[in-house]
Amino acid sequence: MDWKIVTKIIRDCFRVDCIEYSRAKVLTVAHDLDRSFLFHGRWYSPLIDTIEDDLKVRGVECVSVARIISRIKGETAYGRVVSPEGAFARALVAKRVIGLFNSAEYPYSAMEEKIWGYILDQTGARKVFGIQPSRELCVACRKRGVWVADVQHGVISEAHTWYSKVARGDDPVNFLPNAFLCWDNGSQRVINDWAANKNISVVVTGNRWLARFLKRHKDDILVEELFNKYQREEPKLSGKPTILVTLSWGSLDIQNGLVHDELRNMIRNTASRYQWLVRLHPNQINGFATQEGRRFLKYFKSNLEGYADWRLATFTALPIVLHHTDLHISWCSSVAIEAAQIGIRSALLDPNLRLQKNSGYFKYYSDGGMIDLIESKELVINEWVEKNINSKADIENYAACDREYSKILDFLAD
Repeated sequence: MDWKIVTKIIRDCFRVDCIEYSRAKVLTVAHDLDRSFLFHGRWYSPLIDTIEDDLKVRGVECVSVARIISRIKGETAYGRVVSPEGAFARALVAKRVIGLFNSAEYPYSAMEEKIWGYILDQTGARKVFGIQPSRELCVACRKRGVWVADVQHGVISEAHTWYSKVARGDDPVNFLPNAFLCWDNGSQRVINDWAANKNISVVVTGNRWLARFLKRHKDDILVEELFNKYQREEPKLSGKPTILVTLSWGSLDIQNGLVHDELRNMIRNTASRYQWLVRLHPNQINGFATQEGRRFLKYFKSNLEGYADWRLATFTALPIVLHHTDLHISWCSSVAIEAAQIGIRSALLDPNLRLQKNSGYFKYYSDGGMIDLIESKELVINEWVEKNINSKADIENYAACDREYSKILDFLAD
């Protein structure tokens, strides 16, 4: 963890929160790393703000709460974002202390539950959705009869520490949301395996950030503006087949923690044939791993400058980057799921994914032939690229997802 984050937690423990919560029918929850896209000088949450924008069309204004250790709120955020930083920090520290003395059980924080309860009472919200709502938030919601949903933001698999049957199957119902809004049928099946008998809805709405770029309605000002911006910058690219490399944060199995040497060699040795784009993880730009982002700048200058471009892919909306990409390579990234939905094959290099215990991490799209788990050797990567460079498939049919999403919007706006 970045020491700036640690310092912030310590400082926030002494902060006195003075927040006037606006009344709102719907409350949303996200972290700084979820508000990863800078739009008109404000940080936008691709997943949460997209749903908020769709609700705004229906006349519903939301209030959003930034989760623990967040900095983005007020004028720096796109929506109406607030955060009781002091209260959250004290609750987090107390929670960690509880965990030290009882590691066998989840360190439930009555202090955090009380914070969420106060927010719900002050806003009057009757419905909540967000990224990984905590057990404490779910309890506060269920005590008040408030509907709460978890919006998928990445991998959901049987090996995941938040969504698997092992992790959540034994949780009491009041620790869980009323619904999970998933990107795909594979994710739905994983959660249904343990949630179906708990009367929890698991709905496939698709990735709504991706969906709005696939449809590209001319009245969507954000999408049109971003596509036009990319087209102005795209002529700087070479016109060669484009391969996107997405970085993962906290990659301890990579010697330099950023790009495997074999992949670096592949990029350098094939730059005359392919246009290589490197995209940093949002966490490395504005989250728990900003120190990795700083290290990457030095690494890029010494290893990849002149062979690849990183700024365009990092600061452009991912769906647009994927729209102009032929193949995707990563150590281990949920971008592989988004790429699959837009018809782009991915190669994932993390050897842990090939171990039996983690074989299901990308199982749905791996079984569907859109994600390959390969060795991180230059020869293997090169063979995979040559075999698949012209393998773009059809974009996934989102018709059923759109119908389910429309029902969710109607429910939230009611």
